[in-house]
Amino acid sequence: MLSGLLLVDKPKGITSMQVVEGIKNRFKVKAGHTGTLDPIATGLMLILIGEATKFSQFFTSLDKAYLSTAKLGEIKDTYDEEGKTLEVREVKASCEEVKEALKDFLGKITQTPPPFSAKRIKGKRAYELARKGLEVKIKPVEVEVYKAELLKCSLPYVELLFEVSSGTYIRSLVHDLGIKLSCGAHVVQLRRIRVGNFHVEKSVSYERLMSLEDIRGLLIPIDEALSFLPRINLRGEFSRRVKKGAIVKLTAPYEKAFLRLYEGENFLGIGLIEGNKLKPYRLMQGL
Repeated sequence: MLSGLLLVDKPKGITSMQVVEGIKNRFKVKAGHTGTLDPIATGLMLILIGEATKFSQFFTSLDKAYLSTAKLGEIKDTYDEEGKTLEVREVKASCEEVKEALKDFLGKITQTPPPFSAKRIKGKRAYELARKGLEVKIKPVEVEVYKAELLKCSLPYVELLFEVSSGTYIRSLVHDLGIKLSCGAHVVQLRRIRVGNFHVEKSVSYERLMSLEDIRGLLIPIDEALSFLPRINLRGEFSRRVKKGAIVKLTAPYEKAFLRLYEGENFLGIGLIEGNKLKPYRLMQGL
């Protein structure tokens, strides 16, 4: 059975679920993604195949990096070029003022996701309500921006690099930047270039993927993909108990942490240390 992590470069104009369904249908595998990209966006998607899907939670929380082209002077209801224009304003800000304004978005900030987003409000997607003309009230969330850099400036267009925590909406960052500059702004192009330590340069385009007969050679083994988690080797009774799903008592308490569990070179799965206990958390089949 195929299992592992597949790095895919999503094209513009299709949804993340369409990418997943295309892979499922083409290769007859179980598959799931670890974080959506807007249809307008291109770039890196982490697709888990087969048994690797059980480890999705460890990838969804990874930091991300994006390149975005934004247009100043025009506010859109979706915060991107596909939306309805709400207001057009004169751009009085200089390139240097754009660069300075970006500094105010660094660190932990509170942002409100776009009304046209996949956020759930009482069980409904926000964009479903917005498209019906209903008022969308989304609670602000705390996110962290590690880098907000102006790469190119040809007003009213600017090219931006953002490195952010999981859950950050680049459309909201651009929209809020426009408000701060008193001229408004929206996303014209958006590309995800990194998720954790995975880079889009190492990915396969969705178009090329759909022309292949086999993805075996493209898959990253799940234990290798999880290399950002610490590794421990288990022996003897410790190993036997863990493989049976039993808790192992440790000689001393440790800080709470997820670990990759091995028996020699055999990957057993993920364990969770809490206090002086090691609990099997997600185990591979057939142990």
